[in-house]
Amino acid sequence: MKKLIVVVVLLLVAFGLYWGYGYYQKVFEPNTRLDKNFELRVPEGSSFQSVLDTLSRRQVLDNVESFKWVAEKKGYPQRIRAGRYLIKPGWNNNEIVNKLRSGAQDPVKLVLHDISGVYELAGKLGKKLEPDSVEFLELLTSAEKLKTYEVNPQTATAYFLPNTYEVYWTLSPEALMSRMRDEFYRFWTDERLRKAREMNLTPVEVVTLASIVEKETVKPDEKKEVAGLYYNRIRKGMKLQSDPTVIYAINMDHPTRTIQRVYYKDLAYSSPYNTYQNPGLPPGPIKIPALSSIDAVLNYAHHDYIFMVADPERPGYHSFATTLRGHEINRRKYINWLNKNGL
Repeated sequence: MKKLIVVVVLLLVAFGLYWGYGYYQKVFEPNTRLDKNFELRVPEGSSFQSVLDTLSRRQVLDNVESFKWVAEKKGYPQRIRAGRYLIKPGWNNNEIVNKLRSGAQDPVKLVLHDISGVYELAGKLGKKLEPDSVEFLELLTSAEKLKTYEVNPQTATAYFLPNTYEVYWTLSPEALMSRMRDEFYRFWTDERLRKAREMNLTPVEVVTLASIVEKETVKPDEKKEVAGLYYNRIRKGMKLQSDPTVIYAINMDHPTRTIQRVYYKDLAYSSPYNTYQNPGLPPGPIKIPALSSIDAVLNYAHHDYIFMVADPERPGYHSFATTLRGHEINRRKYINWLNKNGL
């Protein structure tokens, strides 16, 4: 009898060790085939099966069944959390499931730079975040929805200052708009606000003028001079007569049209953004300007120039003038250069 008891105990111990080792393997042994981090995106409304399908299709796991077993034991199929998650090489099933079940997302880097207009902005956001471009566009063009943020469709892009932001992939258009508005007001320090007031411009108007300056010149060392020219025209009550605003106005209605040269017929294009037709600044920015362009406006060069035209002898730069006669001389030189080069 004693021998039988000993044998039974040994068998139970052996079974326990075997079961325990199997449990340890399933839960704690590494279960990835990765040599670098894998980015798993779980869209809103995903099922457990869709998560399994992605992990299987991308060959992330050594053993899919052991992952499924651990996930079910820990209740993950009933707690699918949308998000972007980085799964690291050497992780075990317990680490993977805990990460996904907790909803502890890894942020994405949202880079906003050199974006022209609301359509391009919505497209950029839709590619980087879970909501698609249509959802972003619906918010950015809805006067009713933007009321909450004291923003309108013409000025909405002004709040998306160029920078690199860390955000969650699942961030809603509304939450992003709120975040951008907060970032905008953080940028506007007391010193910047003081300079804007001295120019009799609002922060959004400064951004709008900066967008024109940036479209007019690609030379950083010319931004303040160009800003001073347009500010002179604003103070004198002159129309800005900026070619980039005409191009923007046309492209708003005809986004696929490529415009290399503005003709006299284009200057008559009917749009509130056409500064040949309308006095003062356009309703909002014609692009998202660099922070350096905004500061160039706030620190504009003091001079008497009110005319400028591209300088064919200095590519990228402009010839400036204080009188219409001087401007006509500079303009004729530029037109001759365009015709000579077939532009």
